[in-house]
Amino acid sequence: MPRPRRSNRASGARTKYTDDPFEIAGVSDESDGGNVSSRRKGKTAVRGSGSSDEDFKVANDKEDEEDEEEDQDESDVEMVSENDNDRGEDGPVLHEEEVEIANPQPKRTPSSQARVFKKRQADGMLALKDDDLHSRGIRNPSDHVGKVIHLQSTFGVDEKNLLSVVYARDRWHKGIDSAFPTRASLNEAQTLPDYGYGLTFGVEPDEAIQERTRGWDWYYTDDVGGRLRKRQRTEHIDETEARQVYFLRPNREKHTVFIGPVNDQTRFDLGQQEVLNFGEAWGKVKNEPPATKETKEDGAAAKKYLAAVSPISDDQKEAYSPSKDSGSSAVLPSPPYPCVLQLWSFKAKRENSLTKALDMKSSPRLRLGLCTNWGDLRRIAWCPIPRDSRDEDEEEALKNVGLLAGIWGDGYLRVIDVKLSRDPNTTEFQKVQTPIFEAKPASTVCTCVGWLSPTDIAVGCANGFVAIWSILPSPDAPSNPIPYFYHPIHSTYILNVASAYPTNPHLLSTTSMDGETRMISIMDPQKDVVETTRMRMGSAHLSYSPFLQSFLSTDENDFVRLLATRRFFTTTAVARLPSTISAHAPSSPWHPSALYGCTGGAVYGTNPLRRLLHTKEKQWQQAWFTHEWVGGQSSDSDSPGISRFHDGYRAESVSLLRNMLGDRKLINGTVVVTIFEEGTHVTALSWNPNQAYAGWASAGLGCGLIRVEDLAI
Repeated sequence: MPRPRRSNRASGARTKYTDDPFEIAGVSDESDGGNVSSRRKGKTAVRGSGSSDEDFKVANDKEDEEDEEEDQDESDVEMVSENDNDRGEDGPVLHEEEVEIANPQPKRTPSSQARVFKKRQADGMLALKDDDLHSRGIRNPSDHVGKVIHLQSTFGVDEKNLLSVVYARDRWHKGIDSAFPTRASLNEAQTLPDYGYGLTFGVEPDEAIQERTRGWDWYYTDDVGGRLRKRQRTEHIDETEARQVYFLRPNREKHTVFIGPVNDQTRFDLGQQEVLNFGEAWGKVKNEPPATKETKEDGAAAKKYLAAVSPISDDQKEAYSPSKDSGSSAVLPSPPYPCVLQLWSFKAKRENSLTKALDMKSSPRLRLGLCTNWGDLRRIAWCPIPRDSRDEDEEEALKNVGLLAGIWGDGYLRVIDVKLSRDPNTTEFQKVQTPIFEAKPASTVCTCVGWLSPTDIAVGCANGFVAIWSILPSPDAPSNPIPYFYHPIHSTYILNVASAYPTNPHLLSTTSMDGETRMISIMDPQKDVVETTRMRMGSAHLSYSPFLQSFLSTDENDFVRLLATRRFFTTTAVARLPSTISAHAPSSPWHPSALYGCTGGAVYGTNPLRRLLHTKEKQWQQAWFTHEWVGGQSSDSDSPGISRFHDGYRAESVSLLRNMLGDRKLINGTVVVTIFEEGTHVTALSWNPNQAYAGWASAGLGCGLIRVEDLAI
């Protein structure tokens, strides 16, 4: 009876151990009649073995050859070596399970490891078989691809998007712009070629012009804009009444501020709504005229306005709601607490350049106080869509500032048409009785707001829904307008919502208390939805940068993460702060620098563009200032306390690796989080949204101080 035929293929990898140093080095006298076998310099055999092809026997049986050919067809990854003799030119390709490791090495360097070759198409994309499954019809960003493929997978193949990125690279790739924007780069907007789409971020230039001109025609018509403006009702109130009821009660003591050189800081004492030029702490310039009050002649100079709001004291709240409300105030409407929105004016220098600097000879002043009885003003957002000035604006008795949307404590969304007196030396106090638009979803409250167009506003809700309203009036509109878009995006409280305007205004990104960050298309929110890595804690910081074509957010590890719209499912770390991130400035439409503040009182700026274009580039960040606060010596709980500022930081390159050795949060192997005084926190940040003043930035602190500075060096 003939012996059954069996394959010579080993059932598994067999490991041979030896103490012979010559065998470990790949030298043996047991084979080839005592001849010494060696390898080529710089070449490595399969799986790190030092033996030749003769050490691996492949059966010459016809059936075994057919089995190996089938195995080769089922695998699209081949384990090969750099040596041409290891490719098995006279036989089938050797697979991982066929390799016998004769001489294992103690530890191989990366250069000696077996390389994995993947079959690719002509454009660099992986060649997938018909039966291979994949979750996304786009390139995998973790694959090592060329720069062209990287740009296409990040920004798309449309020349509009690519040309806008090239324009951003030409303007902001310089090392001096690695943290804060420079005045020279801001002024280059007039000289550098925009490639047709650079200034509009991929939008057709004609459409951008129509949006800031014809897109605002409705506001100047009598049947639409006229009816809308008539809805808003305000009344002038006395300054004494406004300060006693709506403003924070003034402290008996002044706020002590130390600022200047580290070894020679100057002390200043600030009262409520007083202004300080902290440049005086570094010494006065000779023959510099002192700060003077504004005159009517100065009123012709350019002025910009800063909106600020602060909550009222607990004593004032108790006067309106003596009983303790049950439930959480974040998900339930609050009582009608008084609140005031302050509008401060800042004057710019008269310069011939495109960008303007702050005029330090003219002190900022309070121009308007908008008083309401709708609870605390929790979120504010100016309409970001530009509007060209018209003759009708000059014919009106009041100066038009813009449309301001806000979320009040009673859960309503309201839009106010902010207007000022043309006299720059007056301070007005108005009580808003009815805005031009207000709405609230049923059985929930609004939590965050973002503009989509001059007439459309998106709002996040406490129940996880996103609602979109049009503020345009209609004849049959009910008292509480119904949103034309109302869809569940999350399962719980939405913390922030942002639109990818102007590149893709139909794309909305949201963050929620459940830790999820999602992006949807309002055209089909059920199918066109993508989410990124879930966090353990929800992030309240989210904005869209048109220069980067990406959303910027944060995570629980104090990292700033970048989410490209075409690669939203992946995250890229672009900055790291020394403590918990507490504030984020909405991205500017004139430069790619991002501004973040933390609970430790520090504010950092960074430019993520270099890292977005080249993932191996070092990421730089620079501290604007750091702030420390301690309570005063007085026993009064309402004491303003003492603040100290540190300035003059240089840019630094930080490691963006997670769980790295020596992590500042690890103390004796335990993760710790530092809790700072509430007055130290950075509570609000903002860039000036106008082109000529794009370098101006403002920071609000927990102790009540507001710092405004021109960061364009």
